[in-house]
Amino acid sequence: MSARSRVDTTSAEDKSIGFDYQYYYFLDELLKLKSGQVVGLEVLDDVHVERPDGGHLLIQLKHTVQRNAQDLPINLTTMDSDLWKSLSNWCKVIVDPAEGRVLIPAQLAFVKKTEFLLASNKSDSDKNIVLVSIDAFKAGAKTHAELIADITSIKAQSKDTTIQGYIDDVLKLDPAVSQGFFSHLRFALGRDQVIEGCKKSIAEKQIDASRIDDVFHAVDSEVRQNCFATVKAGNKITISFDDFTLKYRRHFDKARSGGLLFRKFPPVLPDNLLHQTFIRQLVDISDVSEDNIEFHTRFTTRRLYFRDNMERLIQDGDITQSDIDELEEEAFVIWEGKFLQAYSGQPSAGDESESARSIVADLRQKKLTLASQELPIGMSNGGFYDLSDRPVIGWLRNWKDRYR
Repeated sequence: MSARSRVDTTSAEDKSIGFDYQYYYFLDELLKLKSGQVVGLEVLDDVHVERPDGGHLLIQLKHTVQRNAQDLPINLTTMDSDLWKSLSNWCKVIVDPAEGRVLIPAQLAFVKKTEFLLASNKSDSDKNIVLVSIDAFKAGAKTHAELIADITSIKAQSKDTTIQGYIDDVLKLDPAVSQGFFSHLRFALGRDQVIEGCKKSIAEKQIDASRIDDVFHAVDSEVRQNCFATVKAGNKITISFDDFTLKYRRHFDKARSGGLLFRKFPPVLPDNLLHQTFIRQLVDISDVSEDNIEFHTRFTTRRLYFRDNMERLIQDGDITQSDIDELEEEAFVIWEGKFLQAYSGQPSAGDESESARSIVADLRQKKLTLASQELPIGMSNGGFYDLSDRPVIGWLRNWKDRYR
């Protein structure tokens, strides 16, 4: 078996998915915010929640890409560095002199109003001695002294000096402070599907199942952008319930409105944009030059935006084919009026490009209607482009002979 390369062992992939895991856990907490609460990302901890009564929930997040024989994330073990490092970090926070917690009363006051949560995609296991002992202590089946004895025994069995140091940080706590700490310590293991957790939280806000993905993608995208802007400006990422409601409520309201939702699909552009009939029509009337790839791409994207949304809306059952037929009939009537206006009474000979361009210019200002809902202007443009691509409409007087 060959050794892993240096590139493999220092790959950024593990760190990247760990950051994403942390972000989506934060997003889920954000979606579950209640009135008066504040959630933060990498401020007081990996994630934290502030409560109206002054209490805090500090969350440490640990992610693994290692899998067991059943292709599930590995267990959180008794000697797991992630476990002991988290406990050590919290113990150092409890006694932090910079926060004025050198004396026991200040430490007791802190642990009294603070909860500590270790969340991980690693699985729980009844073979993890420390977890079993903590559960027994919290259930009243073990005394605090017995719990500390178990932890001391675990340290004695460890041969890892780093883990021994972490355990020492735990054992150094004053007994009363330690008892309060373990009473407020919780674990959320096996949390592997954090994105699905976010979607579940969206569903619990009375969002129809067919709209959950739309809300998720909209909120996810905007929160990410806002977090980036916040950090870039040198500020900390903390969002209150009121802030979240103000900035993101519109995405939920839009999903509940019953109106049609139009999605931005990544366009799959044809290999040769000039081979499209609607582009040829526009080039032939000098609306756009033959070598202007930027406009060819932009117009094609609008046509695909229209076409892809029509197909998706039918598949989802939000509209019927008759709704599309009515839209296309409306577009045809609008085009027909402009076409007759441009060419009625004009001789057939001569340059028709100016008249053709005037038709296109007029139609680009028109908004089409689908199932009683007005389409955005870009999508309406795409609808006219799509009709001229088939072609059902055209710009020159003899467009049928030229392009059909």
